[in-house]
Amino acid sequence: MNKPTISIETVSDDIVKAANAVATVAAGGLRIGLKKPNVLRQYQIVETVGAAARNEVYMGMVMPLLWVTHIDGDDQPPPSTKRELEALISRLGEDGVSAVMHHVAEQAGVAVSEAAVKN
Repeated sequence: MNKPTISIETVSDDIVKAANAVATVAAGGLRIGLKKPNVLRQYQIVETVGAAARNEVYMGMVMPLLWVTHIDGDDQPPPSTKRELEALISRLGEDGVSAVMHHVAEQAGVAVSEAAVKN
């Protein structure tokens, strides 16, 4: 009688590394670590911003900020209150926010003009 063969497929180390990869962008004197947030975090930000989540322009500006994982080597936890979100925006400044938005747009395959970022 032949013994059944059981094969277990494992995820390649390269795939795991790619999924956990953090890109770094430099802007306004800051080095910003970026990684796509998981889907749960995207849902949680809606609760964090409350009624402002109905504003498409506001959410379009906020969602890319969820990608920020580090600023100048310091961990940047996802904002869990509106005050924390505003502190992140202030810390990044215009140049940092612009760099984050450009990176996220590139990852999505969308070209963003400077005018669109500033508006």
